[in-house]
Amino acid sequence: MEFEPFLAYEASAGSGKTFNLVVRYLSLLFMGEAPSSIVALTFTNKAANEMLERIILTLEELPTRSELPQIARLCGMSEEEILQERPNVLSRFLRSDIQISTLDKFFGRILRKFALNAGLMPTFKTVQNHHESALLERFLNEVEVSQVTGALVHLSLLSDKRLGDLFTLLSGLYSKYKELDIQRYDGVDAPEESIRYALECARELSKLSLSKPLSDRARKTMEFESYEELLEKTWLFKPSMEYWDFKKTYEPRMDELLHELQRAVASQMRRREVLYFKELFAVLKLYIKSRQSMATQSNELSFDDITLNVHTLLREKLESEFLYFRLDSRLKHLLLDEFQDTSVIQFDILRPLIEEIRSGVGVNEGGSFFFVGDVKQSIYRFRGGVSALFHQVAELFDVKLEPLKVNYRSRSEIVHFVNRAFEGKIKGYIPQQSPQSYSGGYVEVLSSDDLLESLSERIALLITQGAAPEEIAILTATNKDGSAVEEVLSERGYDVVTETTARLIAQRSVRAIIEYLRYCYFGEEMYRSNCAALLGVESHSIERMNVDEVERAVIAFIKRFRIADKSALMFIEALRSYRDIEEVVFEIDRLESTSPQSDMRGIRIMTVHKSKGLEFEHVIVLDRLGTPRSRNDAIVYEYEGAVLRGMHYRIKGRELLDPLYAKALEAEKEAAGEDQLNALYVALTRAAESLSVIAKTKNSWFDPLCLTPSHWGTLEIKTHRTDVPLVQKSLNFKALSFGRQEEKPSSLKEETYDYAAVQFGLALHYTLEMMGEFSHESLKVSLESTRNRYGAFLQPSAMEEIEKRIARLIDNEHFGTLIQGDRYKEQMIRHSGNLGVIDLLIRGEEGWKIIDYKSGREEEVKHTEQINRYAEAIRSMNNEDVEGYLCYLLEDRIEWVKCL
Repeated sequence: MEFEPFLAYEASAGSGKTFNLVVRYLSLLFMGEAPSSIVALTFTNKAANEMLERIILTLEELPTRSELPQIARLCGMSEEEILQERPNVLSRFLRSDIQISTLDKFFGRILRKFALNAGLMPTFKTVQNHHESALLERFLNEVEVSQVTGALVHLSLLSDKRLGDLFTLLSGLYSKYKELDIQRYDGVDAPEESIRYALECARELSKLSLSKPLSDRARKTMEFESYEELLEKTWLFKPSMEYWDFKKTYEPRMDELLHELQRAVASQMRRREVLYFKELFAVLKLYIKSRQSMATQSNELSFDDITLNVHTLLREKLESEFLYFRLDSRLKHLLLDEFQDTSVIQFDILRPLIEEIRSGVGVNEGGSFFFVGDVKQSIYRFRGGVSALFHQVAELFDVKLEPLKVNYRSRSEIVHFVNRAFEGKIKGYIPQQSPQSYSGGYVEVLSSDDLLESLSERIALLITQGAAPEEIAILTATNKDGSAVEEVLSERGYDVVTETTARLIAQRSVRAIIEYLRYCYFGEEMYRSNCAALLGVESHSIERMNVDEVERAVIAFIKRFRIADKSALMFIEALRSYRDIEEVVFEIDRLESTSPQSDMRGIRIMTVHKSKGLEFEHVIVLDRLGTPRSRNDAIVYEYEGAVLRGMHYRIKGRELLDPLYAKALEAEKEAAGEDQLNALYVALTRAAESLSVIAKTKNSWFDPLCLTPSHWGTLEIKTHRTDVPLVQKSLNFKALSFGRQEEKPSSLKEETYDYAAVQFGLALHYTLEMMGEFSHESLKVSLESTRNRYGAFLQPSAMEEIEKRIARLIDNEHFGTLIQGDRYKEQMIRHSGNLGVIDLLIRGEEGWKIIDYKSGREEEVKHTEQINRYAEAIRSMNNEDVEGYLCYLLEDRIEWVKCL
């Protein structure tokens, strides 16, 4: 057996990171480990969903999957033995609590279990960000009550920043304040004011220099009126006055005065630093207090709030051993994705769990720790990601490191180009290899003084040669550049998709709904006109309603104007987290949900940071449109590996007088250079078929790569669009009605959904899902849960009807016979590319039984096809007998349909 319990892969772009995560996960299952003992964590919902989907798909199609020999090798089994064991693995997987999620959700799960210990309610709502205006108001109130308004004003003057900029700084510090020693400057006195002494030394030095024969230029440099003017003099930062202008008239006393002056200036700079951090940390404490109290009162927590609360639980309120034991004492295998983006705080939370697994004691005997990542793709340092953790954790826990060298994403020309661009520039760069089957591809580097015009030409060429707009991605350095690209392409008639346009609330149908709700709430004609314009109807057709139940009003609106696309349906689901119409109209702009991909058509425009983890057929990387801003962050962080050793206040010229500051600043510049290289690496590794780099002729973002205009390979585009044939087929037409145009034939099924029936069906299924046992006592408890979740969206008599139908099912003799055995509710299953959920799966003595609940027989044919697919999937995976039953819970009776 080749299974390595403590292993990490350095996975370059496109090298099969998800493939190896899936192989690792499934190998553990085939080695007999319970799915509930394995925790797999990543950073995005997309990555977590992809991992889960790949695991299911691989189990389903294992005989033909490339993962099979790898799983067999790791498990020390033959492929035949693996396939023979597959039904048992599937069975365990189906009935287990699968723990594949994002880090944020994992931490949220911990916090909900121990919410009361943290002074929170377990029902807290997770939000992307807090209300900025409300938080600012609360913070300023805290400042006033604590009588530190002077400190805030002084801090603003010291740093020459407006309140908004300081608030942004405080928000950034909040996410990492656990790393900071915010008590460090309590009771520390700043050095004595030394401006006066510095000016005395400078004036004496000036007098001495001007007493000698100097050139006009040299005399001018020695003239100054204030301390601020003095700091602008270049000679102040020289090691000696014995240089160019003063060489002939130099005497040792000049250097004595210079060095005394430099010590005074350096002391004054340290004074500014101490005063800055004393004021900053005093204000930061109030910001933290404001943020925490706001989260507690609103019962809304951001991801940062959740992470920091869990860290507090671990380090201050609970023993880590107790916390993880209570969380789940069965956890013994940990898989981490994109580990290079992990922050110090996140690792600090996970560390006790890793230590328990590494100890191999008790339930953790035979445990394993596996992580993947790529330090070359570490581009989130500004959000707290510390790439140094990758190798330090490997060393700390004696984890074996192996590189993944083969690129399975990009064509060979792209891989070779990336190797040439980064070899010798990124420290420790290992050239990637390309399989023979991935030969070909196209790369071009263009030099242009009109970037947007060159971009438009490349887009036109790609589309003319057959590329679909959805296959093209434009990567920019900043959001501002992306907006400029969007404007140019939109003017030229191209459909584009940006982060803004991809938001759910930016979709036309959803915008119409929001304007309608605002019209209903405010009564302002402006909202009515906006809604009508979005719908393409006359304003008078929009009627103001008294909206007591938001979702019901929205459903009626959608039905009336026939705008039931996927975005509108997603919006209905999102509305369930809002209490009333007032909360919707004032809070809806904070909704961060993204619209379904199927509703978005056009060229993708995004920043390089947003493109991480994605791939596209054709990628165009655009140079910066403007001049990059110089680093003006107030704080220079001094890291030793992953450990924060110090913080310095950024002051112009200080590095010439303060060696410790100079060292920290140099390390910061080096890290910024690495960030730029990493961002470029991410940008150039997103393409599968073709890559275009459009660079400026001077001061280019790509300068570190030393690229020269050229092209490699051949641009070959596979056309995915099919032409519609011109020959029309004859139609087999039979008139059903000859009434008025607006009448509908009664025999035809209404195309629009019956939303009341849909909500009733969802509530019915939810009640059955929430029942612990199929008993009348359990039904009462379950109905309360359903009433809390769906009560506001159901017809008045719906809850009584649900109770009546399920009570009849509980007493049904046939149902009682069918459910004998091990029961699994709401089991997700995938077969032949389709994903479905089985309402009730029973493992009995004679095989499997599937029961699917329905509240009406209107689509019985579809119901039968659906349950037959489920049965086929279970049979193919287990090679056992399967019976499928449709259970129609009708108004006055229960009807059973046996499908197989």
